[in-house]
Amino acid sequence: MFNILVEPLIRIRTGEGARAASLPEVYAALTRDEIDAFPALRPHQRHAWHAFLVQLGVMAMREGSASEPPDTAAEWDRLLRGLTPDYPDDEPWRLAVEDITKPAFMQPPASSKEKGADYKTAVDTPDQLDMLVTSKNHDLKSAVSRQAEADDWIFALITLQTMEGFSGAGNYGISRMNGGLGSRPALSLAPIGGVGAHVRRDIRALLVNYQSILNEYSMTEDGFRLLWLEPWDGAKSEKILPNRLNPLYLEMCRRIRFRSDSQRNLYAIRATSKSERIEAKSMKGLMGDPWTPINQKEHKSLTLSSGGFNYKRIVAYLNPADWEYPLLLRTAPFEESSEAEMLLVARGMVRGQGKTEGYHERVIPIRRKLRAAIMGRRRDPELGEIANDRINQIGVVQRILSHAIQRFLTRGENKPASSEQRALACPWPDRLDDIIDARFFEDLQAEFEATESDRSNIQRQWLMNGDDGVVDHARSLLSEAVETLPCPRIHRYRARVNAENLFEGRLRGSGGLPFLFT
Repeated sequence: MFNILVEPLIRIRTGEGARAASLPEVYAALTRDEIDAFPALRPHQRHAWHAFLVQLGVMAMREGSASEPPDTAAEWDRLLRGLTPDYPDDEPWRLAVEDITKPAFMQPPASSKEKGADYKTAVDTPDQLDMLVTSKNHDLKSAVSRQAEADDWIFALITLQTMEGFSGAGNYGISRMNGGLGSRPALSLAPIGGVGAHVRRDIRALLVNYQSILNEYSMTEDGFRLLWLEPWDGAKSEKILPNRLNPLYLEMCRRIRFRSDSQRNLYAIRATSKSERIEAKSMKGLMGDPWTPINQKEHKSLTLSSGGFNYKRIVAYLNPADWEYPLLLRTAPFEESSEAEMLLVARGMVRGQGKTEGYHERVIPIRRKLRAAIMGRRRDPELGEIANDRINQIGVVQRILSHAIQRFLTRGENKPASSEQRALACPWPDRLDDIIDARFFEDLQAEFEATESDRSNIQRQWLMNGDDGVVDHARSLLSEAVETLPCPRIHRYRARVNAENLFEGRLRGSGGLPFLFT
């Protein structure tokens, strides 16, 4: 039942319309870049599904001695079955397998049928199974997917098993994150195109660089690949050491089994465990994940925080002195001579203790010169200098804007603002940040690609051009602030004039940006 190698269980949308496909058909369509979307895939599940397809695809191709991703379903079927030759009935590819001692898709078997008694908790909907914490019914409601299809369950299961962290006693997280409250973010390059172009590129890049992961992380070619094939009763003695893993292993962090009723409606049952499946706590997430940056100074993988992927964070993550780029953020050998524009794709979920703090995703077009400067073999430090210079200048304007708004709130008097007044002023510099963020990397590339003699003029226009510069936006925000923030009418004119005078005076002063006015 529910054999993903045979049955059309995964809904896809192509240029010819919507249909359902088996997993080999999905791979073939991705290789041809025909898939526009997976209708059942939720935004926070995108990287989990992408990483699963890439890791599984590379392992299947290496096992089947394929050098390029095939574009036929028959060939993908052969390659995928090659990973599970001991299961002629395809149990590892079936969503529901009644026998608890046999594996099911992304569901580890038990050592004996008696262990089936451990599975006491029923899960009725895929959103209950997913990694999102929705118990308080605020932004997302819980247990609403009552009419779920098979692919709703597939995506929720893959996300849980490959992205989840610690969520209470008996519910441990994955090895590819730094700590139980960490995250598994992704930064990678992608070609212009659809979902399939990205999957195909990452598969090819990992095939080319496979040996480097193998060497760097002391893993083994013959190690565990699909952890849902291995029996697991949740005992501490069953923990797997990292040196027994294949570099691209697909892990399981929870004991889950699917069941179906007479109407082919799926549901899940779950059990707890005494410890993590993989003994990797001391590794701090350094498990060869080809999408996650590594902190050079603290020797641990990136844990995404509430700032997500704003321009300041992206610039910081692209600093090679502080962060080691993940393998798939680097230019692959077959891309080095390409003039084509590529995309920097950043995705990640921010997790907290007993809560979900938000999903973040950003796609940045990267032209060839910028790609060569930050992701090629010889990195150009000049780009970082330009980016940090711009960030510092934005900070100067933000501080001046905040000071000017506080002056207005004090009725134009030269005295410190109260805590309440400072709180009222806070959102306005943040709004300036949001405005700048939308075009930061496009503007940065324009300056970086210009000749040395033109760069200073481009930077001045970026800061102030009478309409769309950083200073121009700050002036507009100041004007909006003094129109909307509270101030007694009798003091409003003086407060406004003094706030505007302070803003212009500080900009021209030694602590501002005086070079704009010479």
